[in-house]
Amino acid sequence: MSTRVRLFVPALVVIGVVVTSIALTGGLAFRPAASAVAIASPTPLGPEATLDPAPTPRPPLGGTELYGFLPYWQMSNAVADYLHAAPVTTLALFSVSARSNGSINEKPLGYRRITGDIGRRIIREAHGRDARVELVFSSFGATRNGRLFGRLAPATPTAAPAAPGPSGAFASAAPPPPSAATSIPPRAGPAPWTRTVPALVRLVADLGVDGVNVDIEQLDPLDREQYGQFLSALRAALRKDNRDAQVSVATEAGERGIANAATAAAAGVDRLFLMGYDYHWSGSQPGAVAPVDRLDGIPTLRWSIGRYVEAGVPRDRIILGLPLYGTTWRTLGPDRATLVVGGGIPWIPHDNVDTLRDPAFTSTRDPLELSEWFAKPDGGEWLLTYYDSPATLRPKLGLARDEGLAGGGFWALGYDRGLPGYADLMATFVAGDVGREESPPAP
Repeated sequence: MSTRVRLFVPALVVIGVVVTSIALTGGLAFRPAASAVAIASPTPLGPEATLDPAPTPRPPLGGTELYGFLPYWQMSNAVADYLHAAPVTTLALFSVSARSNGSINEKPLGYRRITGDIGRRIIREAHGRDARVELVFSSFGATRNGRLFGRLAPATPTAAPAAPGPSGAFASAAPPPPSAATSIPPRAGPAPWTRTVPALVRLVADLGVDGVNVDIEQLDPLDREQYGQFLSALRAALRKDNRDAQVSVATEAGERGIANAATAAAAGVDRLFLMGYDYHWSGSQPGAVAPVDRLDGIPTLRWSIGRYVEAGVPRDRIILGLPLYGTTWRTLGPDRATLVVGGGIPWIPHDNVDTLRDPAFTSTRDPLELSEWFAKPDGGEWLLTYYDSPATLRPKLGLARDEGLAGGGFWALGYDRGLPGYADLMATFVAGDVGREESPPAP
């Protein structure tokens, strides 16, 4: 995302509100409002999901499931050892993807690590700890998804393929507008996803995992019906071989993610991982990656949960996903009110162990957004970092329990390695010792 030049400081708050609101209304990138498009077809997924059904009942207290994504670039023997102290109830191995014809792409490093010795060790040892393991299937970008779901023709041999990337945690590039995507000729014949389903079933059986997490991001609304059919068919095919197999999805925190979550829920998925992060992102003003509340915009964790429920997503199927990472912005001063002169970049706690363990290190806690932040001088500029500590994550997990959700989760395991408190918090949550009374009160 290109750097923006602000002309005067009083405009910063207005710009931050506009940029952040635009970003979150479409799942952290620019797109049409979800309310303007159909969410799902009446068949074969059952009644059409909309954004205005009655909210699902709120149970007395949420669950303590703990869902953790492990990206392929974190898969090593050292991280496998670390996982013994990370008591997740479901471990999601990120990720494999499809070729243009729908078959599983066996060339990327993610596939090779998951199916190789390190992946199989991680799966075996997770099962030894009584944890479920899910294989993540990912597809990013409006055009790539349009081809997967059969709306668009395959790429020509000279076209550059869409680049793979991590979960929505670091996604910042906006997808092409629908007018650009729909200018590509339609595809003839069955959609590639019809080939992806049996390929995933075979890979699940080979690995011995317990299900599939589907992480489809930047989905064009025109592909939402096929997305729902894909999820429904995948779940039916998996459960034909294993009646306990599950399908989960990762869905964005903004309006597009809300619409996708409603479709996924109507398709019968077992869990929906609400990606509760990137509310402030690389192209926004500085602030908490996962704010509970805020003054510089509307979308927050509390807002996203409410919108999911209003869309008809059952509370007891929602996992509140939280970040084990932060973001650093380059600014002209030591706080968020000063001019931003460089886009945000990921800040990983494990890569900054020396900083966090330095006895002289101090951070400030934002009491409304519930995030740690600190500023470090860098020449004539400053590096302003917001991140979550165990102390700020705990009340957010309390929010998940207070809202009656199935549990909490993290992107991404390993980012906290070498630091105290994170694994202890996970164990405390799973044990049921994070109560609803720890949820931050609404302002």
